[in-house]
Amino acid sequence: MRKGIIIVLALALLAGTASAKLGELVASFPNPGYLHSPHYGMAADANYLYSYQYSGGWNWPIITMRRSNGAFVSSYRIQFPTRVYPSGVSYDGLGCLYYSNYLARYVVRARADTGSILSTWTWPTGYRYGICADHRGTSGGTYIYQTYSYRDFFKSTLTGNPVAFWQMTAETRNWDLAWDYGNKLIWYANTQTDYIIAVDPDTRKIKTSFLHPIWTTIGACYGIAYWGNRLYVSNSEGTPDEYIWVFDCPNTVGLAPASVGKVKALFR
Repeated sequence: MRKGIIIVLALALLAGTASAKLGELVASFPNPGYLHSPHYGMAADANYLYSYQYSGGWNWPIITMRRSNGAFVSSYRIQFPTRVYPSGVSYDGLGCLYYSNYLARYVVRARADTGSILSTWTWPTGYRYGICADHRGTSGGTYIYQTYSYRDFFKSTLTGNPVAFWQMTAETRNWDLAWDYGNKLIWYANTQTDYIIAVDPDTRKIKTSFLHPIWTTIGACYGIAYWGNRLYVSNSEGTPDEYIWVFDCPNTVGLAPASVGKVKALFR
């Protein structure tokens, strides 16, 4: 009897998790703002998506939209201290956004609602595109991660003190990073292959990945954000152009996929 109860519970667990499959496309909507202009960086909090959009010149606008449906909310331009060529954007868990200026080599922390700059710090040499902070959703984190779009990963304190550096075995080809506080992973989108890839910052290896379901037509994936078991990925230069794609990202991506066969094997 006990054995039968265990099997029933295990099958029920599988049935409950079957609705949340990593990489399953659950929604999509147009990215508001300037048409045919790449949204290079993207961040998310409980209510909003924030997209850093190329618009010509050097002081690019931040587009705020509803996370639920992409509806436009507001737009503002941050008064950066120097010419800015931004790429990555990341939420910090405390109502602020981090921006990576890859040519001027500095990071800005600014309020998400107004764009008011709170702090900045610089790095010495080289380009760094993607950025994410290891926040806990509704509280702040400890480290910042950045990437150069070939293989390099940089780990720093929140004020820019270097902690670690490593290189991936394969080129990342990314513009942005997203911190998955549910699984404690770093996500990025490869702009050449349109694979969505997760890296474990502890092992420094790829944990899992999936291919964008219409990768043959969407052009390149640029911005990426995470909130509440959802990944948000923006594309540009394809069909449809300037969209945001919403994917399932359950808190079990570090586990091997379950199957009824595996459950049965436990009770032979």
